[in-house]
Amino acid sequence: MTGSNKTTYVAEAGLVSPSLTWETVVSKNIGLDITTLNQRLDFSFDAFTRDTKDMLTNVTLPELLGTTAPQANAADLRTTGWELSATWHDVIGKDWRYGINLALSDNEAKITKYNNPTGSLNEFYEGQVLGEIWGYVTEGIFQEDSEVAAHADQANLGANWRAGDIMYKDLNGDKKINPGSNTLADPGDRQIIGYSNPHFSYGINPDLSYKNWTLNVFFQGLFRDYLPENGNWKAFYPYNAGHVENYYITESWSEDNRDAYFAAPTIGTNTKKNIHPQSRYVQNGAYIRLKNLTLNYNLPTGWISKIGLSSASVYFAGQNLWEATKMHKPLDPEVEYNNNTGLERNDLTQEYYFQRTFSLGVKVSF
Repeated sequence: MTGSNKTTYVAEAGLVSPSLTWETVVSKNIGLDITTLNQRLDFSFDAFTRDTKDMLTNVTLPELLGTTAPQANAADLRTTGWELSATWHDVIGKDWRYGINLALSDNEAKITKYNNPTGSLNEFYEGQVLGEIWGYVTEGIFQEDSEVAAHADQANLGANWRAGDIMYKDLNGDKKINPGSNTLADPGDRQIIGYSNPHFSYGINPDLSYKNWTLNVFFQGLFRDYLPENGNWKAFYPYNAGHVENYYITESWSEDNRDAYFAAPTIGTNTKKNIHPQSRYVQNGAYIRLKNLTLNYNLPTGWISKIGLSSASVYFAGQNLWEATKMHKPLDPEVEYNNNTGLERNDLTQEYYFQRTFSLGVKVSF
């Protein structure tokens, strides 16, 4: 193009496969529902299998084609799981009412068909359990420079290795630490070091009422692994650009702090060598959190009817009021997982931490 004159050209059109079809979902389940003890106990259980067949995926064809290969129905996914719920509700005298609901579920999704003939770890592969976290196994932190010299060569992961740096394990015994050919057959010194998908998700929902007072509480939790993402502007790894936390000093390696959790500080272009995806920093992401609490008081009808109201109540509500987790601060157990290894498809996921919310209000009806 010169100035406002545009050169006319012809380009190949994108291809569409003539065999494209809709995805097919086949679900099977078996369940049990019980109500007993004078309708005070409700119990339900459901086990299921869901097969998603003919999912659309990108395929690779020889470059001789001359254009991008069309998508094809070339992947299947199987999800198996179960759900359980139990509810108890009863009364005590004429003023007290109470109940509690317990819910527990688990599921696993596995790729049962996928066109990945090379076994590349940058793609899905047949037999992959969704949520796999691949990374290096950490042996510890080098305490002396002599340990660096005696250890397998880590030059592929960084330079200027010395005391205070991470010691990665030589899993394949070739005296070199590297990602191999990044395939299932040759993952180098990496292996599956955790699973990020939730397991054993649960909820606990007790409620209590006494005369005009009602209290409703909801706890939520689950079990999973979590590997903090190591890109810039992340708040977990010390000296990783953009954040300064007190624990960067207290938990970083030095000659006076040899049992530190994090490696010694590094600067310049070599800051990533100690924070490759690895077993040392896989977090136990299990948690229980008080998601909601509502305390409500209904004003007596004898009071409010005198001012023309049919009902009125005062309430206090809170969200995310408390949690228990073993995750390292400032990580939040409900953030989205993304470790940029190519095994997660959403590379734009960021970490947004939950905030505590309090509210006090009045509800009236005329």
